[in-house]
Amino acid sequence: MKIMKYDAGSGELKNWLIQESSFDERYLGKCEAIFAQGNGYLGVRNALEEAYTGEVRNTFLTGTFNKASKGEVTELPNLPDMTGVSIAIDGHQLNLSQGELQEYSRTMNLKNGEVVRKISWVSPTGVGFKAEFKRIVSLAEEHTMACSIDFSVNQDVQVILETGVDGSVTNSGAQHFEEISRRIYGGRDMEYLSQTTESKVWIAQHGACSLNAPASVLPVMGRRTLTNRYTIQAEAGKNVHFEKISVFHSSRDQKYVDVKPEEIKEILKKDGMEVLKSGFAKGYKGLKQESTEKWRKYWEESDIQIQGDADFDQLAIRFALYHLNIMVKHDDNRVGIGAKALTGEGYKGHSFWDTEMFILPYFTFTRPETARTLLEYRYRNLYGAHLKAKEQGYEGAMYPWECAWVDDGEVTPLYMGADVVTGKITKCWTGIIEHHISADISYAVEQYYLVTGDQDYMNQCGYEIILDTALFWASRVEYNQEKDRYEILDVIGPDEYKEHVDNNAYTNYMAAYNMKQALKIMEELPKENPEVYKRLDEKLSFSKMKEKIENCIHKLYLPVPNEDGIIPQSDQFLSLKKLDLTKYKESKEVLTIYKDFNTEQLNQYMVSKQADTVMLLFLLDTLFDEEIKKKNFIFYEDKTLHDSSLSKSTHAILANDFGLQDMAYDLYERALKIDLGPQMKSSDEGIHSASTGGIWESTVMGFGGVRMEGEHLRIVPKLPQKWNKLVFPLRFKGEPLKVEVEKDVVLVENRGTNQVSLLIGKEFVNIPAGHKVQKPL
Repeated sequence: MKIMKYDAGSGELKNWLIQESSFDERYLGKCEAIFAQGNGYLGVRNALEEAYTGEVRNTFLTGTFNKASKGEVTELPNLPDMTGVSIAIDGHQLNLSQGELQEYSRTMNLKNGEVVRKISWVSPTGVGFKAEFKRIVSLAEEHTMACSIDFSVNQDVQVILETGVDGSVTNSGAQHFEEISRRIYGGRDMEYLSQTTESKVWIAQHGACSLNAPASVLPVMGRRTLTNRYTIQAEAGKNVHFEKISVFHSSRDQKYVDVKPEEIKEILKKDGMEVLKSGFAKGYKGLKQESTEKWRKYWEESDIQIQGDADFDQLAIRFALYHLNIMVKHDDNRVGIGAKALTGEGYKGHSFWDTEMFILPYFTFTRPETARTLLEYRYRNLYGAHLKAKEQGYEGAMYPWECAWVDDGEVTPLYMGADVVTGKITKCWTGIIEHHISADISYAVEQYYLVTGDQDYMNQCGYEIILDTALFWASRVEYNQEKDRYEILDVIGPDEYKEHVDNNAYTNYMAAYNMKQALKIMEELPKENPEVYKRLDEKLSFSKMKEKIENCIHKLYLPVPNEDGIIPQSDQFLSLKKLDLTKYKESKEVLTIYKDFNTEQLNQYMVSKQADTVMLLFLLDTLFDEEIKKKNFIFYEDKTLHDSSLSKSTHAILANDFGLQDMAYDLYERALKIDLGPQMKSSDEGIHSASTGGIWESTVMGFGGVRMEGEHLRIVPKLPQKWNKLVFPLRFKGEPLKVEVEKDVVLVENRGTNQVSLLIGKEFVNIPAGHKVQKPL
């Protein structure tokens, strides 16, 4: 039975709705994740109101990291749940796997962030129950979630609803909260305070419910729960309307930065109750209206339109934009973006290179204020980067592979799943030897500056990040006396199927680029900004730094194409054994190769998890000529399983660049289906946040042809066959642009107040404010 429906919308809602059209208890995780709701501060997984075995109820507040026990790493704690509502009809708990389910649909509306579920169910005792469940997380009031339930029964029966705050939830069994205090005021307003065990973050949760029918109300407290139980004598055919407003605050919220620890609890109680009363007065309808208006403004600025035989593509890019908007706290530079955003426990809420390489370009090119916030987070991360470099015996800033709170340092777990051969727990090497993230961040800083021209950020943060990471690389390289060159040994590149490799091309070239950036800054800064130069020189000692970089940069080994034109991914790669990858390439699941090989064995075969050298060709696209790039793309695509959600979008972009249009579109479609496809278990741990960024990249930077060529914005579109038109917004040097691409023409409109200069194809054009320029392709 087909569960997911991607063409449910019509009229004004065409390509805005994603629908779960039937219920199957085996596949709860899919829609819990892809229907997740949030606003960047609060993220709530879309678990159903009634409880099921295998459900995962997740509520996260950004930045509230905690370590569950001494041997574990810090993670985003799963907050006490407020989504659950138990409903008993004539003594039978609502459970769609029992009784008779006659109708079912659950629909996510990307246009306004609302999820609506409709059911028609007959209980085991024959009572007919029809209900409509609605839920939003407000985009207008970040602390607030609201739900409403309308139901009716076909005979007079007793209905009991029970809901409140459930503190028995965990992170896969790990309990993060203690010091619980609970209270109900006036028989209605619920208050639940708890504190994280190690980081000592206070969480305050408030809730209140309303009913349009007479009910007896009983407060119930369990070991870690606080609920109100509503008993209703429901009349046949009469609609009962129920609402619940839920409010969340944390002591790590920005407004409490200067509050004294002894005062925080009372302030959280007071503020929580104020927001609750305000939300309760507005009700579900009023809160939804406010939130919908915020969503309207977002889509007005951000929507991407695709015309042609492309309904699913249109829906998928909107799905990506929806999640990109709710995964980031746009105004808080103390927090990053988790690999699963705020939609699941996967990767523990940690930030990776994913942010800079796959997600940040969207913000840099469309919402630069948010991009700056994310890069300010990386500036704050310098504390942890210095800490890690020092621990490993290096200088400068060595960014942690996984980042959480700004001063946590490295938070990658030391061990992961079982080895399929030995049965032992396997060591996780990424946090120890996957070093390219330091160069990735400095690359992203430069890209941000080139696109935005934000000199203030560079003065305050950007120069220092680039210089500090360059110093790390100068201390990281090793001199090979025999070959009279510097090398980078024992690393993991982007391809994590290859551990402990030497001279990974991606890592070496990106490190060299990072160091060249630093030399350029040290050369130009004294002339351009003597004051900033003086401040940074005092902090970093430029003369010593310059000497260290110049000692190695000219002799750093950068792998070049061999006699066949192939750039070796690492010293080892081209001498590895070949493997027939057909079985794994045809598999509908990812990581199936791990069922046959352990990591040590994978190291011996010519197989890649994801774009590695191909990623390099995308980022530094002037390193090699077109022929060499295409040859390497074809060579490595053949050996890449795309077992990382980051991979397909990059390969799609380059395939399109090289005129391999069928391959490009096929890879693009497969990238769109990482979360939205027919696979019902693909998103159980949360959506793939980098993949949503990759969808934007492959749409706008791939088919839309948007890149930076040095300091110049370049637009060279190449639409897939099925598309007739692509329309998307950009911001360049602070000016808003609208780009319309058709098969043989591109139109760029400058909606800003200053003239913009850019490349369309190979031709420079100047577009005055308020004007449009059209060019043939």
